[in-house]
Amino acid sequence: QENFAQQQYNLVPNWSFETYIVCPNSLTNNPPPPPWFEPTNYSLSYCNACSVSPYFGVPHNSSGSGYQNARTGNAYLSFFFLNGPSSNQRNYYSIKLNDSLILGHNYYVEFFISLHDGQKLASNNISALISKTAQYVDTFHYPNGVLFANAQVYNYGNPIISDTMNWVKVSSIFRAQGGENYLTLGNFKDDNSTDYIVFQPTGYNGAGYYIDDVSVIPLDNFNLKADAGRDTTITIGDSAFIGTYTNGLDSLKWQIQSTGIAIDSTRPGFWVHPLVGTCYVLTQTVNGFTSSDTVCINVQPLPLKFLSYELSLRGTKQSIENLWQTANEINVSHFNIQRSNNNKDFTTIGKLSAQNKNYNEYSFIDKPTINEKPETLWYRIESIDKDGKKQYSVTKSLNIQHSASNITIYPNPAKNIVTISSKETIKEISIINPLGQVLYSKQINNNQLSNIHLQSFAKGLVVVKIITVKGEIISKKLIIE
Repeated sequence: QENFAQQQYNLVPNWSFETYIVCPNSLTNNPPPPPWFEPTNYSLSYCNACSVSPYFGVPHNSSGSGYQNARTGNAYLSFFFLNGPSSNQRNYYSIKLNDSLILGHNYYVEFFISLHDGQKLASNNISALISKTAQYVDTFHYPNGVLFANAQVYNYGNPIISDTMNWVKVSSIFRAQGGENYLTLGNFKDDNSTDYIVFQPTGYNGAGYYIDDVSVIPLDNFNLKADAGRDTTITIGDSAFIGTYTNGLDSLKWQIQSTGIAIDSTRPGFWVHPLVGTCYVLTQTVNGFTSSDTVCINVQPLPLKFLSYELSLRGTKQSIENLWQTANEINVSHFNIQRSNNNKDFTTIGKLSAQNKNYNEYSFIDKPTINEKPETLWYRIESIDKDGKKQYSVTKSLNIQHSASNITIYPNPAKNIVTISSKETIKEISIINPLGQVLYSKQINNNQLSNIHLQSFAKGLVVVKIITVKGEIISKKLIIE
């Protein structure tokens, strides 16, 4: 639809900049592609795939700091919308249209833009001016090159554009006053009236852009259809952009497809953050033509999260408890408890069904035989979704020659104060809640730590994690009342 309209009705000659006088191979011989011209003395760049210069090629240019394929054809323009800031230097390109615009008639105006890779800044005020006469910069009063004017074509909300990979459309409906003959591209505001962001920490301290595919299309010959955007998938909690930034639509209405509830009647596009899969319907009228389009946002649940995973020796038989907590369980089938003697080859030794709640707590007791008891064992938890997808916890190790009876926690359960002691010298003690958050941690280099105050901790189960000076890690449960 778009290419057909450009070929048949576009009033902009050389709209994709494919026609040129000379191939741009030098700084001193880079004229604008005809019939485009420069309204200021501050020069700019024409880039074409024919060039062998590192400055003006396509896709490589600007001596290697710029890279962008042409949106169509082999060429595009490159110039500054913010050169500084604080310099007020500007580039502009102008062209005389193939025909004068007719009083009271509507036209669809668009061009495509992409931020130059080598720029530190990104700006707004990316716009086009439509005028009855050719516009030139008053270089006597404004030697740096600002062409002050009220541009009519810019995206809804005049956003900062910072996309270096894709071509971003700038578009608007323009109602002619009659007799307009010229179109000029650029930033028609000074630096104080231009918003910008620091896009990246290195590069040229300006906001330079590539421009391609400029169109002015009479809407008498072209029906502009509603564009609700592309279907997409997000993770719950994220946002998605629906619609476009096209300015000047006669009327529009956004509705939720499933309910018919209207949610907006002013913005052509905006960000949404549905919690479940939702389809949105845009109905718009432009130049008497009404059309609708639908966009669907699919929402995936958050991936399973292992909040914590601890191992603990139990009793004189040295049974090993696997204790783990999870969040965001949706569509999980079960968990496999896996063990290894060498931290490479893991074998499933048990299976627990998933609870599929927002918060889940699991415990599995392993009783390895004598032959299965090397000095150290490694464990991990394997989650299996109902669709077969796998996910793993971190791998935990435990020196099973160290008996849990060597560790004393008193009292347990505890209310206000607890004492922890060990037959081995303790290097560090940590208390960890079910969410994996460290509530308390202290290095002691002693066999006992007394009077650990628990008043600020929430009631419930916590894990006491002890690291001995030998590097052994021992975990035991503590109940806080």
